[in-house]
Amino acid sequence: MELRKLGIKRYKGYTQRAEVQLAPLTILVGPNNSGKTALAQAIQLLAGGLAPSGPDASEPLPLESGGIRHGETFEDLVTGRPVHGRLQMSASLVDDTGETSLSATIRNVMTPNRPSARQIAEWRLVSGGNKIVAQRQGFDDRTDYRISVSGSAPQPRQFDRQLDWRGLLPLQPGNLADWAEARVDALRNWASGVRHLRCPRSLLASPFVTPENSPMALGPNGQQAPLALAADHKLRESVRKWYRDAFGETIDIAAQGSYSELVAGSPARDTNVRLVQSGRGLSHVLPVVVMALTAAAAGPGVDVIEHPEAELHPAAHAEVAELLLANLRGPIRPMVVETHSEMMLLRARRWIAEGRLPAGNVLVYWTHAEPGSGSVLRKIAIDERGEMDSWPAGVFIEDYEEILAIRRAARTRG
Repeated sequence: MELRKLGIKRYKGYTQRAEVQLAPLTILVGPNNSGKTALAQAIQLLAGGLAPSGPDASEPLPLESGGIRHGETFEDLVTGRPVHGRLQMSASLVDDTGETSLSATIRNVMTPNRPSARQIAEWRLVSGGNKIVAQRQGFDDRTDYRISVSGSAPQPRQFDRQLDWRGLLPLQPGNLADWAEARVDALRNWASGVRHLRCPRSLLASPFVTPENSPMALGPNGQQAPLALAADHKLRESVRKWYRDAFGETIDIAAQGSYSELVAGSPARDTNVRLVQSGRGLSHVLPVVVMALTAAAAGPGVDVIEHPEAELHPAAHAEVAELLLANLRGPIRPMVVETHSEMMLLRARRWIAEGRLPAGNVLVYWTHAEPGSGSVLRKIAIDERGEMDSWPAGVFIEDYEEILAIRRAARTRG
């Protein structure tokens, strides 16, 4: 399956409904505390609800998924943190059977002398011309849902039934409609392919036990990236080449029996040092490099990277942008990048202008806060000339303004 759209409402700063259309590369930009990270992490939140695991598996939206802690309580997920709050999530995915859309409204229920509980108040699954709508009729634990099924069946059906859930999906979807089970299985399978790199990142402590197989899941901090290198010679050589080209540094695995450690070297040094001792930028970007270079092998899903340029000198931002652009996998595995780097956006525009990337393969979302509305998204498209169809005033003009200030100061003193 391919994720094409993600919708949220009353989720963290997003009071109003916000919808993100995913391109092979989706870039999130905006001021601090404007909702970029919350939006980026909403994809992992959705995946955790579709394929829950661990102690929170009974929750519609587990508070921890993929190693990302989304909040300490459900109230942390809801705009304004009301005790009886609710939020909505929706997604549209496409595979060879067509489009499948899922939406759910999750609410927090408080009753006297009992722990709070999260309930799915309304749930919709649409596939082709088929649709299931389930609406909870009360607040008790075993309240029935009013279920409506329409589509390929000769006559629409409506009935009441209790539903058991695992995350956002019913445990027995085949009892609702014969086509639903295959769609639910497909959604679960897609969710297992979501990867997310937080910022800041940290690597597994060295030395480490050398694995037999390269892990595809790198962990939220990218901590498994050294294991991926140690188990995959081809990947290791690709990473080594990138570091040589980008930094003039070498990256290698030093084997010590069943243990290995990640080391770095350069022509200016006679000996190698552990990568974590060679400068924070070199180690901090390693999970980003590994994620980009393993995207083809990861299959369907989404790769989300928070600030791939973090801890790097501005001159290296272009190298990271080139790496990400060169390893885009198309709609089957879109990449979502949250960034403060102007170079990320400029290099994508350059690739489009040079004909190296179709214009429709990149979408930009500007996040900002508006009084009374919370976090708001503005979608910005890029045409075949690399020009953006709109751009907020005053964004990424700091260099220009500094140059003007320097010239004004020079004239005043002259």
